[in-house]
Amino acid sequence: MTPVILVTFAGRQKRMEILTQYVRRALGLGIIDEWHVWDFTRADEDQAWVAREFGPARYMGSKVPYQTAGTVTPQASFRSSARIKHDLHIAIVPNDRPQECYEIVVGGWKNTHSALRKITRDQLQNFDRDNQANLWTKPTPGALSPGQPNEVVLMIDSAGVPTLRINDATIGTWPELNISGGASVLIRGGWGADLELCNVNARTRRYIGNPREQLPYFQAYEYYATRIDAFSDAVFLKCDDDIVYLDIDKLDGFIQFRRANPHYFVVSANVVNNGVCAYFQQQAGSIPASVGDFERPPGGFGGTLWESAERATQLHAFFLGTGGAALPLPEPVVDWTERQSINFIAWLGRDLRHMALPQGDDEHALTIGVPTFLDRPSAIYSDFMVSHLSFGPQERGWDPTALIEGYEVLMRDRLFPADAPRLRAAG
Repeated sequence: MTPVILVTFAGRQKRMEILTQYVRRALGLGIIDEWHVWDFTRADEDQAWVAREFGPARYMGSKVPYQTAGTVTPQASFRSSARIKHDLHIAIVPNDRPQECYEIVVGGWKNTHSALRKITRDQLQNFDRDNQANLWTKPTPGALSPGQPNEVVLMIDSAGVPTLRINDATIGTWPELNISGGASVLIRGGWGADLELCNVNARTRRYIGNPREQLPYFQAYEYYATRIDAFSDAVFLKCDDDIVYLDIDKLDGFIQFRRANPHYFVVSANVVNNGVCAYFQQQAGSIPASVGDFERPPGGFGGTLWESAERATQLHAFFLGTGGAALPLPEPVVDWTERQSINFIAWLGRDLRHMALPQGDDEHALTIGVPTFLDRPSAIYSDFMVSHLSFGPQERGWDPTALIEGYEVLMRDRLFPADAPRLRAAG
């Protein structure tokens, strides 16, 4: 089976709530198989929402603080499968003493030693251990394997004594901890070691990039490109977190077109509030002149729509006024060799061999840099419509609340038609 994987770079909760409803419907219908939500949030409240909403963390960068991974009790061990080269950190938070935390470092100091220390709850969110004394340390040369996932088992006996085993080898047993009441278990990498929890296979899962990175998206492309053996047969969809309309009925057709046309490097949906798409939509007569004049952005980048909240509002209002009707392009497929916004695009897993992108402008790389190097065109697929809320320049002084409310109504009409009249009456 060829899996279909949707990748979303998450930033702000309010921009993503509508998209979440569409994607969950697509998952339920079996149109897509997995949703990988990359946490590139900057605000604490957005990060907390993503953690609550999108399930367990599959991957975390080396600078990501502890993430909840499970529990351990005398009746049930904690088990995980951790791909990491060194510096696996496991935190134990006793249920009956939640302010008292213990940290086990496995394979620290270049995979030569392991240690146990007591830390404060605040230290779960930072890496500062300068004044933290080790309660226990032990030489454990080669404890972690870089070539395969490491099997992690943390158990507690009936007396509350925890024992940690990695790859069938005992790292340590600590009678002094006494956690007979059970504990929460948190986990992270560190000191240059990214961590992947290979037992996390939920259809919706989180991938956490290193926090506060500038232009952070290269981390996602690097992740997939370095695992091409696992993803070479997949079809990838990548969408912005502020996609506020998605034509579920035409999504599978878009995926089948992408699969059947491997000569394109990336294929874009037909996007509302996308400068290149707006130009072609108007050229085809789908957008009347009364809505505005949508020029061809120079080289495919920027343009008056990209920088204007007023023009974006007019275009969104027109689309909502049609009830989400299609805005066809001049041709069913428009070949394209210039830059374009990557609000909703598709690529083939086999092309990950060309997608180990450096930190920088991923949009330029995916629509100009790599396609030019490979002498392969991109395309815009007319029959699959999505709507993209806003670009950064459009957001200056703009309140999109009314538009978001309009798209929420449209979403309910499309996804929950039986409930839509009642919900509209309720306000």
